[in-house]
Amino acid sequence: MNIPITILGVIGATYLSSILAKILQFIYIHFLRRSSITRYRHNHHSSSASPWAIVTGSTDGIGLAYAYQLANLGFNVVLHGRNSIKLHHVRHELQNEYPHLQFRILLIDASKSGAESLKDIHDTVEGLKDLHITILINNVGTGAKNDGPVMQSFIETTPEDIDLLMNVNARFPMQFTHAVLPHLLSHGGPSLIMTMGSVASVGIPYMTTYSCNKSLDLAFSRALRRDIMAEGRNNVEVLGIMVAGVTDVGWDKTPGDLFRPKSGEFAKKALEMVGCGEDVVAPWWSHALIWKATDYCPNWLFDWGMVSGSRKMLKHNFGKKV
Repeated sequence: MNIPITILGVIGATYLSSILAKILQFIYIHFLRRSSITRYRHNHHSSSASPWAIVTGSTDGIGLAYAYQLANLGFNVVLHGRNSIKLHHVRHELQNEYPHLQFRILLIDASKSGAESLKDIHDTVEGLKDLHITILINNVGTGAKNDGPVMQSFIETTPEDIDLLMNVNARFPMQFTHAVLPHLLSHGGPSLIMTMGSVASVGIPYMTTYSCNKSLDLAFSRALRRDIMAEGRNNVEVLGIMVAGVTDVGWDKTPGDLFRPKSGEFAKKALEMVGCGEDVVAPWWSHALIWKATDYCPNWLFDWGMVSGSRKMLKHNFGKKV
């Protein structure tokens, strides 16, 4: 008679223990552990060359914040973007603040595709072969279109804008990583690859193309991590970064809050996640709670929340009735 009760008790205790373990892990990762980012601040084993980090999309927002955070940690930084004037301005500002470090410019338009674009990536990255590169941060990404607003139904999105979003958010990070990876492996020391994802990957109405591409970014990061593991390269850490709302970016200069940190705060916290052991992590604690909550939300309720919330955003931001 007591056996079923005992079994239920064991199941209940196991379930509660798993929840407690997840809570403790969450607290440890987000509030207690220290980053191992300095592991990648090592000189070249033979030439004693100092370490370099590459940050794509580094002229605004989170990418710019990454550049400053890495310079503050003692890394030389390669600044990538497609606007030469903005790149030279950022380089000038960084050089003034960190005169003991070096900064290079990498001018590539991530929105392009085709054979000419691939050659541009290869040739430009080849020009970095004299650098001791230990970190790559795939930050570049956009929801902005040529012919329509950020939020727009998929049927209204032009084929050209679909290609644009796919090129910037998915094609370029993969091709660029492919070109840079030999440089990260060449020195034999620890290397880091961080790729920015987005909570949009859960599937946001009126942002269909952007959402699916951010899903690809995280799937790419996870698969690359295991691909490198399978090759026995234990010195390379691959980490996907999940982000939700962030302020102090090009499209949002409002004050930050608990759910929308400023870009500098987010970049600092993201670098603190290095070495956490996860394949994908949401650095900002409130983003992590929102992300995890989607796993436990009934599908009908999640659909309702996404649809109604997106409709309100579309009306508020773009004045469109739905």
